[in-house]
Amino acid sequence: MRNTAIAAAIVSVAMAQTAMAESELYLNGGTAVYDADNTTLTAFTVRGGIDFHDVLSAEFEAAFGLGAEELDSGAELELENQFGGYLVGRYPVGPRVDVLGRIGYTTGEFQSSNNGVSRDVDADGFAVGLGGEFMFTSQFGVRGDYTRIQVGDDQLDGGVNVFSLTGVYKFGSVR
Repeated sequence: MRNTAIAAAIVSVAMAQTAMAESELYLNGGTAVYDADNTTLTAFTVRGGIDFHDVLSAEFEAAFGLGAEELDSGAELELENQFGGYLVGRYPVGPRVDVLGRIGYTTGEFQSSNNGVSRDVDADGFAVGLGGEFMFTSQFGVRGDYTRIQVGDDQLDGGVNVFSLTGVYKFGSVR
């Protein structure tokens, strides 16, 4: 899996040089809800991206947990952090509305604690998502999306569902 992530990074860097001439930078920030192991965790999410084509962009995502949640067993689960890189496809369905699809790789760290004993649970894996974006103006908008992170850790039932709502700010052309 690590080789796949390295190969994706190399391809991204190679494409970035030619893409910069017609690129636009954007930033998203807001909340995300992680549904992991029948527990709902809330996080602050920030994304930075670059549109290098009318329908394609690349983005980096970081999320940080906003507190722990108690499980049915009495233990607590908390999202420490989550980082991901995505290739995002956009399809305009209206003058200010885009439908989004994204695919990438993410790594996250959850912490579980029970009776004073805590341990970290790593959640690394491929992620796919769908969403939509509505722009109020050419620079400000809102984005909502769903992402499924497929992890191999048995502790998290094989996956994490993430629902996010973020504000969008587009910086404009990078020339």
